Amino acid sequence: MKTDPLPPADTRIMRIVHNALRRDLARAGQVLRAAPEPGRTQRVALADHLVWMMHFLHLHHRGEDAGLWPLVRELNPAAGALLDVMNTDHARIGPEIERVTAAATEYRADPAAREELSISLADLGGVLLPHLQREESEMMPVVTRTLTSRQWDEVEQRVFIASKTKRELGIEAHWIIDGVDREDYDVAVGKVDPATRFMLLHAFERSYRQACAARWGAELDVGPRLGAPPRTEGSVEMWIDAPAQQLYDTVADVTRIGERSPECRSCAWLPGRPSGTVEARFRGRNRAHHMRWSRVCEVTAADPGEKFGFRTLSDRRNPLYHDSTTWTYTFEADGDRTRVIHSYRIDVLPYRPLFWLYARLQPQHRDMRPQMRQNLEALRQQSHARRSRYG
Repeated sequence: MKTDPLPPADTRIMRIVHNALRRDLARAGQVLRAAPEPGRTQRVALADHLVWMMHFLHLHHRGEDAGLWPLVRELNPAAGALLDVMNTDHARIGPEIERVTAAATEYRADPAAREELSISLADLGGVLLPHLQREESEMMPVVTRTLTSRQWDEVEQRVFIASKTKRELGIEAHWIIDGVDREDYDVAVGKVDPATRFMLLHAFERSYRQACAARWGAELDVGPRLGAPPRTEGSVEMWIDAPAQQLYDTVADVTRIGERSPECRSCAWLPGRPSGTVEARFRGRNRAHHMRWSRVCEVTAADPGEKFGFRTLSDRRNPLYHDSTTWTYTFEADGDRTRVIHSYRIDVLPYRPLFWLYARLQPQHRDMRPQMRQNLEALRQQSHARRSRYG
């Protein structure tokens, strides 16, 4: 292990980059499943972006394999088993990257290839998303313990920055800071010197916004959230090729929330009313980075095939848990397809000092919609896997 007295590596940029990948995989899935289907301009813009993103992901993994993992293995031999898992993950993800690239290229020329592209994206998500989570929760803590800040910065500059042109960096910079909060923004833009930063942020902003308008729609705000207050409500939706009752049953089984949620690790029903009925209670155990906490929740709606909701209970005895949020899933069936609407509303705000402290410590809570999109994407993948197993 190292003995260098310098501060440990700050690996937050990995999570920020991973979030950009998660964000645009979810956006792409929504566009591909939207009705009516994308027109030619949007189709071409989306296909080009996915080809670019797959190239970025390939280079990102190649950089880890060639420049980061060998250094960690050299300085910390005890990390060998986990590094082997990372390499195995990359080997599984590689063919799926190539498949998405081929499908996107085909879709660019032929709108009939939309379904194949949608399926290939889902299959990529099935191997990529668990890998990203494992890398953040298991591998990055090892990297932090193994590398100093200087060693980490040297790897970043040599492997991920120095080899790229200013144009490539400009495109990546705006893609990475799309939708981030102030803390993540400062981390991301701090990777280059002030003069380069000024040039990248100002020279490529307009072209990035124009490209986003073409592929996602002009109404989507793709700038960083530098001064926006935390949202107190929001919703996302997704069409899923599965019956409403099947999706309801999956969601209403709260013991499976941990399979979809970026934060919740497990849930267990508590004694009292029958599981899955209104006023039934359960405890959810959560983790985000190094923070762990649990909350008692109560079912607020249980209409089979139509609506399931629950709220975190406000605990008057504990000021840390004064807040209360209601989470709802609504299912609108259309044959064998279902429109799933996932929404949240903060009914009781945390005490004012804690409100801003939570926003600082857990910036992902400033706007829960990106994590909710991940939740629905995971639900869609679960239903896709079920179809594959049972036909």
